[in-house]
Amino acid sequence: MNDDELDRLIARANPYGDATVRQLRTDGAESDLLEDIISTEAPDTGPGRVSGEPSDPRRKHAVPTFADASARRRPKARRRAVILLAAAATVAVALTGVFFPEGSNPVAPVSAYGAEFRAVTDATPRLVLDDPAWKIVDIPQFTADDGEIRFGRGKERLQVNWRPAGHYAGRLAGFKDPGAPARGSAIELLGQKGTLYQIGTSADLTALFPPQGRYLLEIRGDVGSVAAYRSLVAKLKTVDTDTWLGAMPDTIVKQSDAPRVIDEMLADVPVLPGFDRTPFLKVLVLSRYQFGAKVTEAVACGWFEQWAVAKKAGDKAKMKQATEAIQGSRNWKVLQEMDKTGRFSEGLWQDGDRMAGNEDPRERNGMCR
Repeated sequence: MNDDELDRLIARANPYGDATVRQLRTDGAESDLLEDIISTEAPDTGPGRVSGEPSDPRRKHAVPTFADASARRRPKARRRAVILLAAAATVAVALTGVFFPEGSNPVAPVSAYGAEFRAVTDATPRLVLDDPAWKIVDIPQFTADDGEIRFGRGKERLQVNWRPAGHYAGRLAGFKDPGAPARGSAIELLGQKGTLYQIGTSADLTALFPPQGRYLLEIRGDVGSVAAYRSLVAKLKTVDTDTWLGAMPDTIVKQSDAPRVIDEMLADVPVLPGFDRTPFLKVLVLSRYQFGAKVTEAVACGWFEQWAVAKKAGDKAKMKQATEAIQGSRNWKVLQEMDKTGRFSEGLWQDGDRMAGNEDPRERNGMCR
């Protein structure tokens, strides 16, 4: 298939409008899709990340506290979840599966979400709580190797993490740390045998399970008592992809939502020419907060780069343009929305003030790679 033929097929499919399609690369589409069908960011282990190692040295291997939800996730290194597809099916996936048409039923057949979506979800714990009072409230991280699902009922939370199998020894060592020894008791759940850990008399409990295949499972929650915890986690069950996606609240961005959500988030945001939204169209499922952080980070990094280059060249006009863009971020609706639940927006706003004072933006080194 040559480029002209591929262009005509894309034009006929055109699931979400010309503006978005123009962001997609069609040169060598078959090999590109096989190469880059899923590219994910490995989680940062720094204190600013939503899910990662806590800063408390006594629990350096423990699951992060629920209060860490307000922290900003900072991508650190790329990790690939390699999905090998049949070459003959690649174009069909690119045209009909990777993106779901805007405005259609959000609980669509698996094929509408793309082969890569199914491959990842099939490889991860698609868990729900068999209790109508408990809902999925957040997914701050989601890849085949590393992910997190948070369930909530009122202010109560239950956090499920899957992590690379190689992390098991470190997680286990954390519960044996002399500085904060944990008592363990046997627990069997989801067909797995593990250990339920309790530090002191706290009701903050964590069940740790040995690796099964590529990842280990960890379940943390504070629901008042050991008995209440055991009763709750016994209601966890694995469901199919359609059911799992149907359990998502509006605060979770699915791949099918991405084109619309990106347009909404950037509606009042000054974007440099050539801004590439393609990486965000590849996001499979993520909390709206984290999705907003990804999108606005990319925009801000463009302006930071222009400011740095212009400063070095003595181009005051370009410096002024970049400064005004970042200072104006206080008016971006997406950052105002995010500011209600986290600290990401504040960092950008402060950098706008620094740039106005001819100081380098501090966030540039942390967020821009």
